[in-house]
Amino acid sequence: MPADLKLILSGASLLLLATAAILPFAGESWLALLDNVHWTVSAAAAWAIAWLGALRGAAGQYVYRRWFCYGTGLYFAGQCCWNLQELFYWNPFPAPADVFYLAMGPCFGVGLLKALRRQVSPARLLAAKLDTVAMTLALLGFILALYLPHAANADVLELTVLAAYPLGLLSAASLALLAIPFLSLELAWAGCLLPAALLVEGGVWMQWNLQALTGTNQAASPLNWAFSVNGLLVGLGAYLWRADGEGNACRRTYARVMRAIPVAAVLVSAATLALSLAGQPAHRAAVFIAAVSGVSVLLLSILRQSLLLAESEKLLEAAAHRGQSELGYPPPAQTGERRECEGEPQRGMQQGE
Repeated sequence: MPADLKLILSGASLLLLATAAILPFAGESWLALLDNVHWTVSAAAAWAIAWLGALRGAAGQYVYRRWFCYGTGLYFAGQCCWNLQELFYWNPFPAPADVFYLAMGPCFGVGLLKALRRQVSPARLLAAKLDTVAMTLALLGFILALYLPHAANADVLELTVLAAYPLGLLSAASLALLAIPFLSLELAWAGCLLPAALLVEGGVWMQWNLQALTGTNQAASPLNWAFSVNGLLVGLGAYLWRADGEGNACRRTYARVMRAIPVAAVLVSAATLALSLAGQPAHRAAVFIAAVSGVSVLLLSILRQSLLLAESEKLLEAAAHRGQSELGYPPPAQTGERRECEGEPQRGMQQGE
């Protein structure tokens, strides 16, 4: 590990530990301030780590790592806006800070798509996009089914922003997970840290926003600290993630995994429907959203499977032609042409006779 990366991680960890040590002696009025302190330290450290990853990456890595840097940098900007809002006791919702916070998930998604675009075929890239859209729709249905029963006092804009927080991060996490089989990446901790950290970050935001709807958020809670601890892991995952893996030994396994990927989105849709029906009485809007997202996921899965099947047939045909060429046999079209040419002298001789 480079010295400057060690310095950033060590300095941020010490500041977080120092803040945690102060908590038992702080009064209630200081708890919100201490939350802002450890959130700011974590966001700044994550941005610095991601920036080092973009700076030190190879030319091919910079294409996607810079987007990781943008995402963590905008998140840090959102934290600075939040600090200013707290300073002036101005906390509307949505607020300027939300614009910057929400940008992290899409920025990571763009970076991951750029990494895929460089190394997979157009058909597989389209399949990965369809998988991501299907999972996003499934997650959207799940989040709304979870939030709607508690959103009686929230308007459409507020509910949209609350759902966008976990949706952007969880969609980026699903795309990072999809990149493992599509790029044949090794299952090492360095490559799995980013999808795991994004998944946890989305889950933490989903729970925090649910508590905001129910009015149960508390200062200095373990959930608030989860933002800071996991924020460092997001930055470290952005630093370590590479799209040029050497997972050739797992390619057959990855091929099976890619065929089963749509099942994950279908399972999320099924869980969404079960969640929406579990309420007493069932929330009509949640049931409708669950049904629509489930049907959409099924249609996208069918389209995606058809696309990959067509590409597999083309690859098999190309392999067959390549095998015939290596054995010295011409392709079928060329064989027909040769027979036709060979028949021409015979017809000429018959005419002469």
